[in-house]
Amino acid sequence: TSLIPLIDLGLFRLGGGQLFLDLALGSMGRYRGGAAKASVLASSLFGSISGSAVANVVTTGIVTIPLMKRSGLDPERAGAVEAVASTGGQLLPPIMGAAAFIMADFLSVPYATVALAALMPALLFYVAIFAQIHLRATRMGMPRLEAEERPSLRSALRARWTFLIPLVVLLYVLFFTGRQPAEAAIVAVVLVYLAA
Repeated sequence: TSLIPLIDLGLFRLGGGQLFLDLALGSMGRYRGGAAKASVLASSLFGSISGSAVANVVTTGIVTIPLMKRSGLDPERAGAVEAVASTGGQLLPPIMGAAAFIMADFLSVPYATVALAALMPALLFYVAIFAQIHLRATRMGMPRLEAEERPSLRSALRARWTFLIPLVVLLYVLFFTGRQPAEAAIVAVVLVYLAA
């Protein structure tokens, strides 16, 4: 699990993290309250491979918080949306917070068992956040993101699709081969650097 920060660092330093932001902004930006919804999606995507709320806020928040403020959310609410969405990243498989690894060890079950058990509650957590944001955006009349603030999904995937390979391989090694999380992380780290 100590290799997980290398995946985070590799993704963002090499440009793969931008893929998560572009996908979130491109897909959610056209809806009412799109900046806040994009923040939630970006945080969930990054959180699924990070497991660290602080790293999640630092990496996605620098883009999404200013967008939310420009869309009409006050700074406190913009920070709250980012903080809550990033905290949920610790609950979202495949890479969860450190407590999940301790839990697997304490219960003497494979990490994949703990991760699969957490999947539905984590998804419900994000559904609840989306519902709250949608209701607030409707009540406040929050605008959609401007067209120039919304990256093209097709262009984002075309430019950075190779960064999805390490994630797919990480999922495969972690859930279908029965290997330890550290082994899956080593494979993913190598693939992140090869994908660049």
